[in-house]
Amino acid sequence: MTAAEIRAEIAEINAALAHIRKGGQSYMINSAAGAGTMRTVTMANYNQLVAHRDQLQAQLDSLNGTRAFRVGAGW
Repeated sequence: MTAAEIRAEIAEINAALAHIRKGGQSYMINSAAGAGTMRTVTMANYNQLVAHRDQLQAQLDSLNGTRAFRVGAGW
């Protein structure tokens, strides 16, 4: 996978995450006939998308030769 392909996929994931934050991750549908049936629809797993985006970012960083590390907060 090239760096451009990884960047494009990261952009798609970021757009999906934004849509989930705006519209919610799941919703319920009641039947129109009033029969009392209800269905729950889940669009995507937010946490899985975040984890996949982080993996892609790490892969992109290794392709670019950059290293990112987290420094703990010092009080």
